[in-house]
Amino acid sequence: MVQREDIGKLVEENQEEILDFLRELVESESPTEEREAVHSLGEKLWDYFSPFLPEKKVLGDEYRVFRFSKGKGKSVFLGHLDTVHPIGSLKRNPFRIEDGKIFGPGALDMKGGIAAFYFALKFSQNLGEVPGLALLLNTEEERGSAHTLDHMRRLGRGYKYCFGLEPASSGGKLKTSRKGVISLKIEVKGRRAHAGLAPQKGINAIDELINQLHQLREWVKLNEGSFNIGIIRGGEKPNVIPGEAFAVVDIRFDEEGFAEKLRKYMSEVTPVLKGSLVSLSFNSYVPPLQPNLAQRKLYSRLKKFFSSHGIELEETSSPGGADSSWFARWGLASTDGWGPEGEGAHSEREFVYLASLKERIVILTLLLLHLKSLAP
Repeated sequence: MVQREDIGKLVEENQEEILDFLRELVESESPTEEREAVHSLGEKLWDYFSPFLPEKKVLGDEYRVFRFSKGKGKSVFLGHLDTVHPIGSLKRNPFRIEDGKIFGPGALDMKGGIAAFYFALKFSQNLGEVPGLALLLNTEEERGSAHTLDHMRRLGRGYKYCFGLEPASSGGKLKTSRKGVISLKIEVKGRRAHAGLAPQKGINAIDELINQLHQLREWVKLNEGSFNIGIIRGGEKPNVIPGEAFAVVDIRFDEEGFAEKLRKYMSEVTPVLKGSLVSLSFNSYVPPLQPNLAQRKLYSRLKKFFSSHGIELEETSSPGGADSSWFARWGLASTDGWGPEGEGAHSEREFVYLASLKERIVILTLLLLHLKSLAP
């Protein structure tokens, strides 16, 4: 039987190749908005994965989902190719290794997870037989998957288990529950006017936007959610009463029925300033990941198995949203956080711990070698 130490030795022997591969992924900048770059990375990865997962299917045109698979299988591993970092971020945060940390845009979220899975697949093929499985790579996860949701559902049909390759939580913990996430846009139309000569003829759209943001923040707080104003725009010049303004807010929540309550709130919104027009709309929505019976049984098997190999597989809840939440909604037993641990996601100090990357390759290799019994 293959032991943890056997895989660890393979990882050490191939560390240079592992880091070169991750460097290639990180230096292939792939912000969500740059569709050609994201799709090009998908095709590049197909060249790597095709010897192990020889069946390829791609759904979508501008917004694509790649599936690399082998046989029918029951397990789907889930990743995304896009990052939040604009082209040119490498100049400010180049790929480098310092004090056991691997820096670079997207190194943590989530190219480190893709790299860990690739080498786990490669090593497991050398050490034993891997059952049928699939790797799904989304190209729009960082913007909420609004255009790719149906593609993911179709490509994930027929699978029972979902393993998300997002970064692990602190201490290497798996993510077995997640908050839901809503990106909500508030648009206000007022009336433009001269701020000095005819202020009475104007309706200040920014003032009304502030009113609406304050009311929404209080409602979200009352309903036990979190609230962040991420984008706000409005106005032209200091001496002009603005006629238009908008904001985009990020709302996170635990309760399954939160979104419907929010929709009801949105339908009842009225302007504070007479004559202004207010509209609220969802930019994107990701449901909470809530444990189900199938997931609890899966986690119990995983915990027992890894404990027998000297690895304590702990779990936690994550405040972040991810595609794995949709797969749970569609009935799959979903766990996430199988990628390596790091810090600074979505920032210019983003990095992966080298030790965690190596450990995650070991863990994923063990998982793949025993997938038939762990995810029957």
